[in-house]
Amino acid sequence: MSIDNRRAPRFRDFARARLDELCHMSGYLEDLSLHGCRVRFPHSFEIDTDQEYTLSILPTLRSGLREFSLRVQPQWTEASTDSIEIGFCVLPSPGIQLYGRYVELLSRLEVEQLQEA
Repeated sequence: MSIDNRRAPRFRDFARARLDELCHMSGYLEDLSLHGCRVRFPHSFEIDTDQEYTLSILPTLRSGLREFSLRVQPQWTEASTDSIEIGFCVLPSPGIQLYGRYVELLSRLEVEQLQEA
């Protein structure tokens, strides 16, 4: 999706992410917005874009947030020989409030960094 067509700004972070239903190794959260996130996993695997999955996010220590889980649905995938990047849409789920706080925190940190520059 073109950056110009996105519904909400995206924020970068390097948190760990787990998709236990499909992958035994943690991936890394590359960026996120209120509506979705992009995760890179260290090896390629098959994923059904019509299914919903549970994505566990382990925020970085600077966030002060504990691990939380979200229901997500893959919107797109980009696989290479040794990794896969997946764009997820975040669905209503119990972890959505913590996810919203996480996005808000990253937004504030980005503003602070811009003001310091």
